[in-house]
Amino acid sequence: MRWFMCALVALTMIAATTELLAQDTEWNRYSLEGLGGVFVRAEASPACGDAGVTADALRAEAESTLLEAEVEILTEQEMLRNTALPELRVTLECVVGGSEGFAYAVSVRVQQSAQMIRDPQVQLAEAVTWYATTLGVSTSASAAQDALQAATRGRIEEFAAAYVAANTAADSTGSSPR
Repeated sequence: MRWFMCALVALTMIAATTELLAQDTEWNRYSLEGLGGVFVRAEASPACGDAGVTADALRAEAESTLLEAEVEILTEQEMLRNTALPELRVTLECVVGGSEGFAYAVSVRVQQSAQMIRDPQVQLAEAVTWYATTLGVSTSASAAQDALQAATRGRIEEFAAAYVAANTAADSTGSSPR
């Protein structure tokens, strides 16, 4: 509990919500080109569920946001048949400090298979090729649900924009999917 209070005070002093820079560079967008969609996996800690945000609700919201942006959603079977194994993993970690407050971390990342350039025999089933993170503190549990949903939606929209930009650029230059 003491650790939580120190962390809560530190986060509050920094800001109520801090958006960390996304790994959204030209190279990272290049890694999104030609994926053919993503499988969405959502994870939420039990404390997030207590604040009203469950993994199932999180996944449904993520898929809805991606469909609005015209990002193709893959089933798990379709993802496993895709050589890239493209997965969008949305993770929420929450810590409740009783009446003192609520701290959370939202992470949205693309994981896909990768091959090392220096040794092509080394292949990784999961490598993070794009990510965005938000840290936040809410002073009340009632405001926590809204804060979690807004932060999550913002990061998913950020991914959708990067994905669409990468694939629109590929379409307009005549590049073929990798």
